[in-house]
Amino acid sequence: MDKIVLYTPKLDELKFRQELLADPETMAYNHSYGGTISFPRERWADWYARWMEEETGSRFYRYLRREKDGTLVGETAYHYDDEFGEYVCDVLVAAQHRGQGFGRQSLELLCQAARANGVKRLVDNIAIDNPSVGLFRKAGFREWLRTDEYILMGKEL
Repeated sequence: MDKIVLYTPKLDELKFRQELLADPETMAYNHSYGGTISFPRERWADWYARWMEEETGSRFYRYLRREKDGTLVGETAYHYDDEFGEYVCDVLVAAQHRGQGFGRQSLELLCQAARANGVKRLVDNIAIDNPSVGLFRKAGFREWLRTDEYILMGKEL
C-alpha cells in the first residue's frame, strides 16, 4: 500500500481543491447536500486566510500527498462546529484514488494531528447512504446519533 503524508498547500496550490470539489464523481457522496461545490479563484485568498493563516486552533486543513511521487490524492480537515459543539472532521479522496487505503490513512493522520493540537474528540456527520461509514468504523469511530439524513460518528482521541 502506498503511504500518504499531510501536506500544507500554498495559496497558489488551491487549484487542486478547486478541481476536487468540482469533480462530480469525487463529490457523488455529497449528493444529499448539492453535489459539486464551486470554489472560484476569487474566493481562494479569503478561504486561505481563514483556514491556513488564522492561528485560533479551531481549523486544520491539509492535502493528502502520496509519499513516493508527490501526487495529491485528496484533502483532510477539521474545524470547530458550533451546531454540534464538537470538532467536525472531513476526509475527501479523489475518486480515481479511492480503494487504495488513503481514506484510512487520512483519518489516522488527522486524528494524530488533532490530538497533537489538543482536540479531545472528532465527529463527522455522514449521509445515511454514504459507504464511508464503514471506513470511519474501522478507524475507531462509533455511531453517536442516527437520523433519517445522516449518521453522526465520533471518536475520543
